Amino acid sequence: MLRQSIRFATAEDGVRIAYATSGSGPALVKVGTWMSHLEFDLGSPVWGHLLRWLSQRFTLLRYDQRGNGLSDWHVADLSFEAWVRDLGTVVDASGQEKVALLGLSQGAPVAIAYAVRHPERVSHLILHGGYARGRRRRGDDAAPSRSMPP
Repeated sequence: MLRQSIRFATAEDGVRIAYATSGSGPALVKVGTWMSHLEFDLGSPVWGHLLRWLSQRFTLLRYDQRGNGLSDWHVADLSFEAWVRDLGTVVDASGQEKVALLGLSQGAPVAIAYAVRHPERVSHLILHGGYARGRRRRGDDAAPSRSMPP
């Protein structure tokens, strides 16, 4: 099992954000997404292999988004702006001057917004499977419909 150190940082609105570090090398932050858990993700067949691979090459920083995992669950603000501020809270708490950002899915727009606002803190921006507005907001009438209710 991958060894990690879990810590907590407090966002400007008082929400405690859990973050973990593992590995060594240049700093890489995996931007938070929904349904994460710093402890359980290590053994996950979805995330475990990727987290081990990244930790062999980088100082990997991950965090549980507000409302998920080890971070505070009962929070008033679950907005996009809060997510961007939380990323900044984690970067600041890490003590790293510059970090690379890995934005997957929902983490991609958060990574982009942070990089635009703080280019001096971001060395690289890696995006995969992200979206700008989401399936239900992009105005694509030709998008395939889902069989599940909205």
